[in-house]
Amino acid sequence: MRNSKVRQRIAAGKLKLRIRDLRNLGVKSEQVLGALGIYTADALRRQGAVRVFAELKRSGAAPSLNLLWALAGALEPWPEGTHWREIARGDTRLSLLLAVEDLEAGAVAARASKVSKATSAGVAAAGRASGKPGAKLRAQT
Repeated sequence: MRNSKVRQRIAAGKLKLRIRDLRNLGVKSEQVLGALGIYTADALRRQGAVRVFAELKRSGAAPSLNLLWALAGALEPWPEGTHWREIARGDTRLSLLLAVEDLEAGAVAARASKVSKATSAGVAAAGRASGKPGAKLRAQT
């Protein structure tokens, strides 16, 4: 990718990169990301390494931190990339870990909020059905 003609074709949109064409990523990574619906390097770039890694964890896959380093290295600097070991040993490592933690904490908080709203709606619906507000709640306790 150090070839200037290749870079020009990518910038002009004439050359589409596959995930396996990116540094640090191969066929196996391409298959794993395909299960999430990410089939192109552009789609991976739009989502970002942290979001994709968190999605993989939520999907039930058990990605290692090496995949996080590989994803981050594949995307920065675009399109040449950085070797994953440089990411793992560098200053970027901590910021990536914190970003994953923040994203996961936000997802947990969003799920808790949805459960709380669903529970409140269920109690209110039960009260309307019986004609007494909170009747179902009192019966359960």
